[in-house]
Amino acid sequence: MIQFTKAQITQLQKKRELWPEAISQLKEEVSEVMAEPVLVPKTGIANWFLYYYCPKCSVQLEFNRMNGHYHKCPACGQAFTGEPYDSTWWGIINSRNYTTAFKMGLLYLVTKEETYAKKAISIMTEYSKYYKDYEVHGDIPYNGPGKSGAQTLDEANFLRSFAMTYDLLSDVMTKAEQTFIRDGMLLPGAEFLMEHRHNQLHNHEVIINSAIAIIGLIFHMDSYVKFAVYEPYGLLYQLEHGMLQNHMWFEGAFGYHFYALTSFFAYEKFALHTPHSHISHPNYKAMMELLVDYLEPGFRIPMLNDTNYGHTSSSLYLYEFAYREIGGEKLLYILNELYKNEKRDNVEAFIYGVDELTPCVHLSENYHVEEGLSGNTILRGANGRYLLFKHDSYGGEHDHYDRLDISYLAYGKRISPDLGTTGYGALLHYDYYKNTGSHNTVMIGEENQAPVNAVLKRYEELDGVIYAEAQADWTAPYTMPDSYTIVQWKEEHYRSVKMTRKIAWTDDYFAEVFLVTGADPDLAIDWVMHVSGENILAFNGRPAEGFSVKKPYRHLHSIKEIKSDSPIVTAYQDGEVTTHIFGYGFGQTVYSAKGPDNPSISDINYRIERSFGGEAMFAHVITSSDGACKVGAVSFEALNGSMMIHVKEADGRERKLFV
Repeated sequence: MIQFTKAQITQLQKKRELWPEAISQLKEEVSEVMAEPVLVPKTGIANWFLYYYCPKCSVQLEFNRMNGHYHKCPACGQAFTGEPYDSTWWGIINSRNYTTAFKMGLLYLVTKEETYAKKAISIMTEYSKYYKDYEVHGDIPYNGPGKSGAQTLDEANFLRSFAMTYDLLSDVMTKAEQTFIRDGMLLPGAEFLMEHRHNQLHNHEVIINSAIAIIGLIFHMDSYVKFAVYEPYGLLYQLEHGMLQNHMWFEGAFGYHFYALTSFFAYEKFALHTPHSHISHPNYKAMMELLVDYLEPGFRIPMLNDTNYGHTSSSLYLYEFAYREIGGEKLLYILNELYKNEKRDNVEAFIYGVDELTPCVHLSENYHVEEGLSGNTILRGANGRYLLFKHDSYGGEHDHYDRLDISYLAYGKRISPDLGTTGYGALLHYDYYKNTGSHNTVMIGEENQAPVNAVLKRYEELDGVIYAEAQADWTAPYTMPDSYTIVQWKEEHYRSVKMTRKIAWTDDYFAEVFLVTGADPDLAIDWVMHVSGENILAFNGRPAEGFSVKKPYRHLHSIKEIKSDSPIVTAYQDGEVTTHIFGYGFGQTVYSAKGPDNPSISDINYRIERSFGGEAMFAHVITSSDGACKVGAVSFEALNGSMMIHVKEADGRERKLFV
């Protein structure tokens, strides 16, 4: 066995007496597959599990192992049959088989109960009967094809899990079983992965490389290990080129930051006791520590770019292995926070964690990259106030075309959040969530922002006010990331444009000014912000018939408009929290609307301000409170391309903000 030493196995077998909940959890998680006959597809029929979403509600359908032809939405109750749901059901069966088989292998390792080993071996044997004849299939965007699944990514997860299971159980398999699984599934699978790995930076290639490398280590295939670990676009290349200067994985989403790390660490867990482990590489620690700076109040992970609610739910358990092998106060802090609200009795802690965690505290502070760099700024305040200012670099496939976006939280509410996305097979992923116009930024000509690297231009504190300024400049030279992408933007709408957003962050409110220059005078310049709750101070506008047929605006409804030459105030009530937006009026058209929240079974409010003429200046003061509004009055004074904002606070104090 490669992934555990004899000493570790002995320790785990002794340790299980002290961790009965972890053993019970493992047994519960494998119980359904243990109780039923082995179920595998005889042909390459399995489809992408992200098709398993209700097209109306954008929520995952209910899965029933006993019925592959009936798929019900838990939100609206509608049942779906046929494609792509039936074939996706097989994809879920595959996923449950390979994840369960590995857990059965762990159960045998620590309990020596042979029934688990026999069941896992029978699953691998059954797949090995058919694997070589599985059809190559799949046309998922951005992805190579698969055999057991519809994309190379699925194939790699399938093969990696079964390879790790094979390693756990090789000593209890017969020679015939070993040979049959090796030659029927694992070696031809590795060859397939090597044929279809792309030469690009991507989380997919990390997963694919990890599977090839693990199979190479098991069967002493040095060519596999060299290809997957050491050659260009192998694991080391991905680790050293995929992490940005700000320590974020280049795809710019915590879902994929941790998805990549999951596969890096899957390999490192396996290779730890071989000469091919690189667990001490500094980029691992840097990437794991980054989360501390970004955490939202309530120990939540920001929903940046293509992150959905399922992406990060189990990511924090990676810190068990990482802390054991890498150490550090920030990693320990994450674990301490994780276990404030749950018992530390999970499988990851049992198998890969240290025996005990020492107490650790960490004061959350403001965060920003150095001036001149791409990244994000996080501002914090009393009452759970939190602002994420997104001035990062374009991240390829999983980007949301939303440079200079902001996400704002207060009083435990996601006041103006980044909506993230839903399952990629659901209609609203490409049609709504992924687009510039469903984010709190500026869009030109109702088309997505073209790729650009935004940079922080200023960060300083003056008289108790924090000033942060960032710019997205499409006129500057730009190089696309070394990763395949599909054009979903209008380059010609942005190539002459510069955008600058300036934030002034105070104790009880923040001001922002958004400047746009160089746009085509005939194209609409739209400042967009969505806000949770009910609109309780709506302006008396007229219905805006036929507002737009383009995505994402075509999903908005209840649209009203008003043309304003004076400030417009809107307010929104979410539970006990009220948010006011004081806006500068200089002739733009202001729209109020409702659009899908996430999930799309509920709505969120929109405030859209539209200007023409090639240049635009938008300015606002935004404040939230759980009682009376903390801002009494706001006035705006434009001064040669800049803005002075006069704020009279509720307690009578007056403040001038130069933004």
